[in-house]
Amino acid sequence: MKEQFASYFDKPEFKHILTRYEEMLQNGANYYFEDSELTDIAEYYAMLGDSLGAEGALDYALRLHPDSIDALIFKARARLINGQVGEAIQIAEKLTDNNDREVLFLRAELMMATEKEHKANDILRALIELERYSANTYVDIIDLLLDNQKEKQATLWLEEAIARHPENPQLLESAAYCHILKKQFTEAIDIYNRLLDTDAYNIAYWEELGKIYFQTEQYDKAIESFEFAIAINDNDCYFAMHAIANSYFNIGNYEKAEEYYQHISHDYPGAVNALYHMGICRINMNDDDKALEYLTEALVETTDGTEEQGQIYSQLSLIFSRKGEHKKAVTYIEEALKIYPDNQELIIMKGHELLCQGHFEESNQAFVEALNNSTENAERSLFLIGVSMLENGLYSMSYYILRQLKDNPEIDPSVLYPYLCMCEWVLNEEQFKETLSEALVQCPQKTYEIFTLEPAQGESADNMIQRLKAIKQP
Repeated sequence: MKEQFASYFDKPEFKHILTRYEEMLQNGANYYFEDSELTDIAEYYAMLGDSLGAEGALDYALRLHPDSIDALIFKARARLINGQVGEAIQIAEKLTDNNDREVLFLRAELMMATEKEHKANDILRALIELERYSANTYVDIIDLLLDNQKEKQATLWLEEAIARHPENPQLLESAAYCHILKKQFTEAIDIYNRLLDTDAYNIAYWEELGKIYFQTEQYDKAIESFEFAIAINDNDCYFAMHAIANSYFNIGNYEKAEEYYQHISHDYPGAVNALYHMGICRINMNDDDKALEYLTEALVETTDGTEEQGQIYSQLSLIFSRKGEHKKAVTYIEEALKIYPDNQELIIMKGHELLCQGHFEESNQAFVEALNNSTENAERSLFLIGVSMLENGLYSMSYYILRQLKDNPEIDPSVLYPYLCMCEWVLNEEQFKETLSEALVQCPQKTYEIFTLEPAQGESADNMIQRLKAIKQP
């Protein structure tokens, strides 16, 4: 709907009306406009987020046309959106046409807002009968119910509608949407495949199918769906290209992901997000120099104080940390903290970088600050501090922290066990074999990575211990 309005607002006839209206305001004059022209102007201002401008246009419309149905409905809906239900009802009482569909929709919406759902249903039932069970009317009713979070009622109306209009594409789209809301993804996929059987070149269907596959982590199928969308129309495919890039990223194919992010960066200049992700791809490929190049370029394009800038500062600190330039890493963390002053993970990162430089007292202060602020996820903060201690060779302190998190439901064992194993191995703890056995089941790849061992599929704890001993021997 918004796109339809946007295209109308670009047309010369609307621009002429808008120019004339704004000229009237500037001159303090009174010009005549049709009520539909003034409600269009109000819609335009509302789309821009100018609520005062929209309200002014409506007030002028009602001065010229006191009984304008469109203006009264718009004004009532604006009050309803702002939570002023009483005022919305007062405005709606001026609407006396019992056969106008928009009046009936407004009344139904007001009944839902006042928790009189049975009355809302009676109004909608009268409307569907008035419009002879039209498929389009069913679609509008279902959309209204979904917009008001009435999913159960929407489903009942949808079942009735599809029984009457089993092949109607809009109703099938609504059915797919309801299935997605209920996380019934298989049913939603079946519906979109059914729609594509009769409309194979519908970009929206391919993109919606791709979104479902992406949401359910079926990334190969997501890539295929979005590639079809691009093949149909490659002139405006930012979303599809970004989704393909993200899919490749999520399956660890960073080279292909970077390739698509590069296309986005080239085709959509100023796409900071693409440059940022190109940098992240290079970080994951252990190419810190190229990552630094991408992220520095992205930093130039960002606006000060934005979320994007904070993320870039955070990743730059990671790069300099890996390069051993811990003082520079702290500088970038402090820049990120100006944007996210209460971010516990950033504070812990700062503590880690200070610890890497041997500033024990300052790092301890940062860790304590993070823990004091970790009201919702103290376990996560403790884990990160424990890992920092381990990476700085403080195995006893790390083990003291990490062993407290064992069997804690807030910490995923597949994340914790590899680090716990390393502490127990270095400290020669007797339960090391037991923990290692769990780690090889829960998270073998990360375990091998932390011990810098070549992976061996299905390896037993005893065999891995023998390999570790062989490395440990002079």
